[in-house]
Amino acid sequence: MGSIGMLNNSTLICAPLMAQSVEQMVSDMYEAKAQGADVVEVRLDCIKNFQPRQDLQTIIRKRPLPVLIVYRPRWEGGQYEGDERTRLETLHLAKDLGADYIDFELKVASNLGGELKMDHHCGSKVIVSCYVNGMTSLEDLSHLVASMQATGADIIKLVTNAIDITEISRIFQLLSHCQVPLIAYSVGERGLMSQILSPKFGGLLVYGSMEGNSVPGLPTLDSLRQAYKVIHINADTKVFGLISKPVSHSKGPLLHNPTFRHVNYNGIYVPMFVDNLKDFFSVYSSPDFAGFRYVIYEGMVHLKLNENMNFWLTESLIFQFVSLG
Repeated sequence: MGSIGMLNNSTLICAPLMAQSVEQMVSDMYEAKAQGADVVEVRLDCIKNFQPRQDLQTIIRKRPLPVLIVYRPRWEGGQYEGDERTRLETLHLAKDLGADYIDFELKVASNLGGELKMDHHCGSKVIVSCYVNGMTSLEDLSHLVASMQATGADIIKLVTNAIDITEISRIFQLLSHCQVPLIAYSVGERGLMSQILSPKFGGLLVYGSMEGNSVPGLPTLDSLRQAYKVIHINADTKVFGLISKPVSHSKGPLLHNPTFRHVNYNGIYVPMFVDNLKDFFSVYSSPDFAGFRYVIYEGMVHLKLNENMNFWLTESLIFQFVSLG
């Protein structure tokens, strides 16, 4: 039976903050730290009447933990609608003022490659990010990762919007083989697994929401620390899951993960939003995915398990089938 290692992994837990005032943003930073965040992502584009120099100085000076500065434009899913030159000047100002991490979109970072490389000694880490909407092949995602690496970024970030959980496997492959620190995940309920299992495949950072600010597909900071204990997940961690649709109601992680830790077993129990069982098992059949429990819901494809899928009893850990309706 695999045992839990004593060392924590290096994955950071980040809380995204979208307060509309600087005062609330500072307050949320302290609350995020209290709830278990290692880093906070500060969305400048959400602040109303934002005054770049004054507000950035306040945020950076009063930060109780490292900050990741994001100033997201409309064309990349954010709220900023102003002049692009002003936006980029604000991001460079954040670097000058000592922000820990600065996020530049790939579209603009490609034109700033020289500047990004020259600024490595300023103390701030540059993140180059890209959001991909819809289904994309592993080959296309790999090309995007290569393009982000070519900018000279310290860290790269790839966000997708998977329409099926099988697409998450591509993220795991990218995390496992990337040559620079990578943040990669998929949004929405189908993407929940990409956040929780990111440390297993070498992800630099996972996102968690603060209590009272839940986001579909985003685990809470408390659940990442307590229910999933993501700081202990490593490459040898065995994955067990609840297959269902939807999965947000599941209490399984609260029950099974403490049991794993109690018996010193290196395993993790994760909710999995699955649309098609046959497709799911065709992708997630490696020994890393050691066992599953599933709920049959109306409209779900019934699949007769064959001998190649008989891994429900593993290392004395039993996961039973549950049939509802």
